[in-house]
Amino acid sequence: MEELVDRCLCIPFVRSKQSRMASPGSHALYLSDEIAAGPPGAFIDGHEFCHLHPLPEGSIHLTLPAVLRQEVMRLSWGEPHPIAAAGILTTLMTVYAPRDGQEMDTVFGLVEQSCQFAQGKLRLLYGAERSLHKAP
Repeated sequence: MEELVDRCLCIPFVRSKQSRMASPGSHALYLSDEIAAGPPGAFIDGHEFCHLHPLPEGSIHLTLPAVLRQEVMRLSWGEPHPIAAAGILTTLMTVYAPRDGQEMDTVFGLVEQSCQFAQGKLRLLYGAERSLHKAP
């Protein structure tokens, strides 16, 4: 999990702190005020767009636009967060912990997409969904 956190902290403009919305030891990823230009639904708390739970849980909670949420569910990479299922912050997803390097790459790509969503820059390119593969 630390490898994923380290990779996420290499995304331009991303900072980390303890999440107010997650268990102790979780890493909240957030953007500064100047960079956080996404819609309100792109943020969990303040300008936090994602948090990574420590092992043994290792799940990732992040915000995504509707088309990506549907793709994550279709390919079995995650599910709506329970508060999203209750109609609160419907953009919030639970993404399953990666088990190997290939899954790490896919999950990292989802964190990058969440970051783009939080910056108001998410551009869905034709065929972008193909970068995800069905989870085993």
